[in-house]
Amino acid sequence: MNLPPFYIDRTEVTYGDYKKVDPSLRIPGRTETFPVTDVNWFEADRYCRAIGKRLPTEAEWEKAARGTDGRAYVWGEGFDPQKTNVGKFPMPVGAVPQDKSPYGVLDMGGNVSEWTDSWYQPYPGNKYNSSDYGILHKVVRGGSFNSDRHFADEMFTQVTFRNYNRPDVFGPDNGFRCALSAPPADPPSSNPKDEKRR
Repeated sequence: MNLPPFYIDRTEVTYGDYKKVDPSLRIPGRTETFPVTDVNWFEADRYCRAIGKRLPTEAEWEKAARGTDGRAYVWGEGFDPQKTNVGKFPMPVGAVPQDKSPYGVLDMGGNVSEWTDSWYQPYPGNKYNSSDYGILHKVVRGGSFNSDRHFADEMFTQVTFRNYNRPDVFGPDNGFRCALSAPPADPPSSNPKDEKRR
């Protein structure tokens, strides 16, 4: 799938960064370098907009995680719990350097699952039918540290796995990262006077 050019943050938004925009959030036991959690989609969207960015679309998130070679996991092929955080506790962002996509984006296989801007809709040509499709749930991507839940299963760390949640819901293992559309490239000039001399 060809996407318009975009930028995406290398790391998940940290608790420290989030508190600069919304100091009211309190997460006991977390330091400022840990990913922010316990925020719903509306709060995540509001944070990204406050700093001049936006939430990534589901397609952008998958592109940033997967690269161009069709890999199943951020690091390549084959599930390896040593290459991502699917333990019992969150870690500071970037603490598992092997959980790095071909574009250098960190923590997309684990640590916290991430909100995207996309509604949970069928992909074009999709034959699977879900009663949850529609303008009701937002797509959540990526695995999570929370081994007390099913997110520790290797299926949930695959870059193609789609999860979803209502936008007004928040969880202790759900965070986000921000993205930004790249500015359009200037078209070539048709005026010879505008060309640089060689």
